[in-house]
Amino acid sequence: MSSSSSDEDMEVNERSFQQVRQDEDIVEERLINEEYKTWKKNAPFLYDMMLSSALEWPTLTTQWFPDKQSNPDENFSTHRLLLGTHTSGDAGNYIQIAELQLPNSIQPDVRDYDPERKEIGGFGPAGAGGKDGPEMKVKVIHKIDHPGEVNKARYMPQNPDMIASMCVDGKVMIWDKTKHASIPTGTPNPQMQLVGHVKEGFGLGWSPHQEGHLATGSEDTTVRLWDITTYTKAKTTLSPTQTFKHHSSIVNDVQYHPQHRNLIGSVSDDLTFQVIDARQPGSTRAQFVFQHQRDAINALAFHPKAEFIAATASADKTIAIWDIRFEKDPMHLLQGHRDAVSALSWHPHEEAVLASSSNDRRIIFWDLSKTGDEQTDEEQEDGPPELLFMHGGHTNRISDFSWNLHDPWVMVSAAEDNLIQVWKVAQMLLERYPNSTRRRDTRVDQLDPVPKTEAPAE
Repeated sequence: MSSSSSDEDMEVNERSFQQVRQDEDIVEERLINEEYKTWKKNAPFLYDMMLSSALEWPTLTTQWFPDKQSNPDENFSTHRLLLGTHTSGDAGNYIQIAELQLPNSIQPDVRDYDPERKEIGGFGPAGAGGKDGPEMKVKVIHKIDHPGEVNKARYMPQNPDMIASMCVDGKVMIWDKTKHASIPTGTPNPQMQLVGHVKEGFGLGWSPHQEGHLATGSEDTTVRLWDITTYTKAKTTLSPTQTFKHHSSIVNDVQYHPQHRNLIGSVSDDLTFQVIDARQPGSTRAQFVFQHQRDAINALAFHPKAEFIAATASADKTIAIWDIRFEKDPMHLLQGHRDAVSALSWHPHEEAVLASSSNDRRIIFWDLSKTGDEQTDEEQEDGPPELLFMHGGHTNRISDFSWNLHDPWVMVSAAEDNLIQVWKVAQMLLERYPNSTRRRDTRVDQLDPVPKTEAPAE
């Protein structure tokens, strides 16, 4: 066969492959649109509050600030959000502080639902029984110049004015927002630079125990610990206090244990969830190693109250619930997402409730107190007994989400497009969780272990 014939065959094969990909993309886009239409039709009955707002640029990170400002003689309060930017071309990037107003009490009426704005819950002139309410808008009130895209940003729990951000070059920036004007100058000027990682990362967590201490994880496979209290005006570039090399691939997430100040968890593309002890010198061995999921582990969430419980999210579409006293098998597996699970967060008030997001564009609320409940055949078709609620309002991958610390069940979610949503699941769907009561007595640390035969679906 001549070389020209071979080249022609390769070109035909390449065109055929591209056509198949285009056809698959068209089918997927149609499916997304159909699913979204179904969600939009049902939204008035699923939410007590559903608000959508378009940002100028997408954000890969979002977090509610811990403050809430009441407005005298008004039925709403002002909340703040920490955001970033993910721009294109020569557009600048920023750490952003946004504010929005949420109603103090919500008495939604499905007749008030605005299908164009996708809003319900007492906003605008038609909200809450015809009474005027605050206009829903995520208003950016503070922009701080940032060097490149903001992979992740989190405020220090002991001082929310201090913000750490992960950069695309591996550096970690520390910002004191009180030292930056609300209008950007065009030149990034962080208070500190933490230099050590040689590749970008998304793992970032402040210590809830020691002010100024944080942990980071990166594509360079390391976990690094930092102490910004060593900062001086003459020393604004800091090196890690410890470097751990216990993972063999990309580190996707890190978190300090909520009760034990020296324990730090990390998860990786090497399929492991590991726990290191900061009292040990940086090394290649962790104190505990957990491996059960069959693909990269993307996220980690220690339970805020149950000392020995942790959850991990995997690209194999599952969520594993662990008792960290035992390294063999997880206590339980949650299966319900249709693509890689990307993020996790325990409910700040309800001990048994866990939220997860996925590349399937969904956020799921899981009620672990329902583990083991018997189901009818019809109930099984809707999902496992733990599946409490599924949010389907996004048409792009979800980049981050955050529970509101003040208003029960209020969440913010951001997608890879520029859409950000603030929503509260309908109370009638959460009858067992009235605002004035706690969840039932079953504790999250009383789950039955995973049966030996249970495995993730292919």
